[in-house]
Amino acid sequence: MVGLQKKVGGFLAAGALALAAVAAPAQADDDPITIGAAIALSGFIQPYDQDPSRAAQIAIDELNAKGGVLGQQLKMITADTKSDIAQGAVAGMEVLDEGADIVIVTGDYDFGGGAARAANARGTIAIAPFAADPKFGVQGIGPYAFTFSTASLTVGTVLAEFAWDQGWKTAYTLTQNTIQYDQSVTASFRKRFGELGGELVGEDSFAIDDASIAAQITRIKSLEKAPDVMLLSTFTPAGPTALRQIRAAGLEMPILSGEDMDGDYWLESVPNLSNYYVAAMASLYGDDPRADVQALLDEFQKRHGGHPSTAHTITGYDAIMGVAKAIEAAGSVDGDAVKAELEKFDNVDMLAGPTSFSPELHINLDRPLVIVKVQDGKPGFLELREPQKVPEVTF
Repeated sequence: MVGLQKKVGGFLAAGALALAAVAAPAQADDDPITIGAAIALSGFIQPYDQDPSRAAQIAIDELNAKGGVLGQQLKMITADTKSDIAQGAVAGMEVLDEGADIVIVTGDYDFGGGAARAANARGTIAIAPFAADPKFGVQGIGPYAFTFSTASLTVGTVLAEFAWDQGWKTAYTLTQNTIQYDQSVTASFRKRFGELGGELVGEDSFAIDDASIAAQITRIKSLEKAPDVMLLSTFTPAGPTALRQIRAAGLEMPILSGEDMDGDYWLESVPNLSNYYVAAMASLYGDDPRADVQALLDEFQKRHGGHPSTAHTITGYDAIMGVAKAIEAAGSVDGDAVKAELEKFDNVDMLAGPTSFSPELHINLDRPLVIVKVQDGKPGFLELREPQKVPEVTF
């Protein structure tokens, strides 16, 4: 873990938040352990939160069938953030006031940060299943915040290394500037692509409410030579709109995106999309080569009649299994005790990959990611890639 801390060190702001820890009261053996999910049950973030919470319930059901944790059953309660950053803290306080022992939050530094800070203020563990910006943790939220995701720096790295291995030597980046995650993916892509010898021929950005990116497309088309590949770092609903415009303008170069464009629920809005690649936690389409990942996806399909909307689902499952392991080791749901056990994780085998935490780093960098290729409107597994070198990135 020391190497990982050095990698991410320049990127993270110094200093943890000084928050008072409040010990959880002792529980009777017949009291349930309450998981409070302060997540988006409505709005445009809902597709990202819904299926990880369903996978969390699968994990809870499996644990309860085996006797629970510390001999106690687990239950999940929810509060809706309404896909509103400001509402996140309100939802977090709501589940805490209802007795949440552990708080699960939206998997994003911006949208999940409010609920996570509310939990930290009470000394309660806050878990983000898929927050990938390294600021979600000690430095950006507080000492009780952990994410079971793979870092955005890793996503950008894997995409850059994939592009280079395809023989694409020049790149252009177009970034939606709404959330830190997309900016971090772009920053690490640019740094790693340059380290490999690639040439970055331009960069641009757009906002979530930009109905048109005509100006950005004009700038790309005015380049002396079209780039070999484009990184489009964005999320829905702006991402599909941007893709439609890019392809309609006759720009047919390969396009890469991070895991916030994972899933096929939006593909019908970009008919016959091809030459498009996404770095994701898993392939959802019955072709992921990892048996344990496919087993969860099969159970999800059985319960809900279809595959998940995004592969963040697997870290919803991991979050519950991981925190249950820490609670068992701690013998308590006390925030300080559970935190201490989570920080002992050293390459713990989980669906998303080896999972390690330390007092300084509450996210994972050295994990594999799946490359999903979309061709003729159909997504499918292409390869599983290990990052070779996650660069240090500063802002």
